[in-house]
Amino acid sequence: MKSIFLNLSQRRSRAGWRILAYFLMFFTSAAMANFALKKLIPALVARSLAGFAAVSAIALGTLWLAGRVLDRRKFRDYGFHLSRRWWLDLVFGFLAGGALISLIFLFEKGMGWAVVVGQFQNLKNGYLGLPFAVPLVMGLIAFVIVGFYEECLFRANLITNLAEGFNRKNSMAKKALIGGYILSSLFFGAAHSINPNVSLTGVANIMLGGLFLGLPYVLTGELAISWGLHISWNFFQGYVFGFPTSGVPQDIAILAIAQRGPRLWTGGTFGPEGGLVGTFAVLIGCALILLWLRMSKRPIAFSSRLAVYRFPDLKGFPDAAAGHSKDERPEE
Repeated sequence: MKSIFLNLSQRRSRAGWRILAYFLMFFTSAAMANFALKKLIPALVARSLAGFAAVSAIALGTLWLAGRVLDRRKFRDYGFHLSRRWWLDLVFGFLAGGALISLIFLFEKGMGWAVVVGQFQNLKNGYLGLPFAVPLVMGLIAFVIVGFYEECLFRANLITNLAEGFNRKNSMAKKALIGGYILSSLFFGAAHSINPNVSLTGVANIMLGGLFLGLPYVLTGELAISWGLHISWNFFQGYVFGFPTSGVPQDIAILAIAQRGPRLWTGGTFGPEGGLVGTFAVLIGCALILLWLRMSKRPIAFSSRLAVYRFPDLKGFPDAAAGHSKDERPEE
């Protein structure tokens, strides 16, 4: 009976239970923090600042705790081996995401599908009367945090644990990683299927977006490019060019636009992620990632080590490596 829940040879729970426990930890903590802040802090700006701090702490804390208690790995092994290259990758990801959304805007504007009707729009209650820079900067901070926790959830934790779960006796690491990569992208799309103004094209595009954001992680084993892309894609889409972001309309934007044209191409009220323009942007983005890796002289190949569990050599993991070498991976 224990074998249903535990991998006895690894002395930890099986992959599915680890994933479930981590997601429950994160979302339960976030819901409790959100409820408490609404009760304790009525002012929107103050509550937003407190919320940023709370979600940041929850995202970091639950991932660290999952590593120590559930996954039994170091925090940095979730894609945070910080180095000069890591930070350059983060910058590249941010610039690439902004460039892709700019390309979408310029294309739709050229086709007459996006018309600029105003500048420095601020329609959000609680921010009215404040300098425009205040909600703009707070919006950027929000997308930094959203990008971080979604990449931790759907890439760092989910892909890694799925790949380890699929990798039987370390005999099929590459196939296991590809399986985890694809399945995590399906989960990513399904998680956005309840968004406002959603469509089948939108869900399919979000799944494709999961492959796009996960690509640098499965190729490099690091989260830098994925995080940078996620931040700037959302920020430029909503707060710079005024598009709906995954179906959510934005009250704050540097450029206020009126969107028209065929929904199949523009995504309509779901935003570019719901249309074919967004599809082509994602495909171009994948090509940019491969080009960046080629220019930085890195191999373009799946990082199969993500699917191989190595017993931790770290204080606080009692008997973790007992009787095993670090490169041995028992059956999941």
